[in-house]
Amino acid sequence: MVKIIPADRIKHLEWNPEKDSTQQQAPIQHQPIIPRNTAVAFNSNGFSVDDLVNNGKYFYSDKQDKNGNWVGVPIAFQKALKYADANGIVASMPYLIAGKAQAEKENYLWQYWFTALTEENIGIDKKGIFARKAGDPVLVTVHGGGILTPKRISTAYKSGLTPQNAATYTDSEFDKLLQGVLPTGETIQIYNLEDLKKGISNPFDRYAVVMNFDDAKATKSGYFTKQEFIENPVVLARAGTLNYLDSYFEKAKKSDNETVGNHHRFSEVDPSVSQGRLLFLNSNFNGLNGLNSLNYSGRFVGVAPEAHVAKK
Repeated sequence: MVKIIPADRIKHLEWNPEKDSTQQQAPIQHQPIIPRNTAVAFNSNGFSVDDLVNNGKYFYSDKQDKNGNWVGVPIAFQKALKYADANGIVASMPYLIAGKAQAEKENYLWQYWFTALTEENIGIDKKGIFARKAGDPVLVTVHGGGILTPKRISTAYKSGLTPQNAATYTDSEFDKLLQGVLPTGETIQIYNLEDLKKGISNPFDRYAVVMNFDDAKATKSGYFTKQEFIENPVVLARAGTLNYLDSYFEKAKKSDNETVGNHHRFSEVDPSVSQGRLLFLNSNFNGLNGLNSLNYSGRFVGVAPEAHVAKK
């Protein structure tokens, strides 16, 4: 089946809680896959890894509100969206990992940590759509834009975050996500880990990866050798593809013990509370970061349509 790709990158990220649920579509089915070792060069908007490396622009905010609360994430996020415009892209975790795998260590991608347009969402699979049985918790990693828009993050600040500083979702938000339906009514592709191992057609686009929460919770949060890192299921869900992990690891690894981090807070989380947080990518061996609070500083990377012009 042909994959549904949103035409407007800005509008699909606007929160629209009044969208008529009767207009929502059924979740789309699995796409054709490509071989695991086939390099993926472009996303659906035609941006390559080179565009991110050579023409990406980051947007940072460490702003605090009048009460001293950090509100930089939605501010930096909105700036990146505005810069990217409807035909650009804000970098997800898979896109950032691929960029770092290709970039020289002097490149901006290695000089800073970044907030990724990738969110990890946790909740109960009431109907057993993906869980081993109905009522079990699942982890849904969404790349390229899901529930957490700038406005939705700001709303989460007002309503109160979880003890681990993630956004609390309504049951409806999480239930619909498991159907591949976002708050805007748009649909996204949902994959499992086996799909990623085989290779999906474009890991830099907008889609979700689902796995059993207990499996994710059972993985260590910490530092890993290359083989451990590449074989880690949480790393794969966050990276979207195996293609860039080897090169990324070699450039990111800590020289004295050759390890890279993959951090999470799953052991602290109550999965019966539907919730989500954005992921961060640290500058070097600290690696993939699911520890940072949603109320934190933000640094997103945007790639604007002008990147196509710059290549010519």
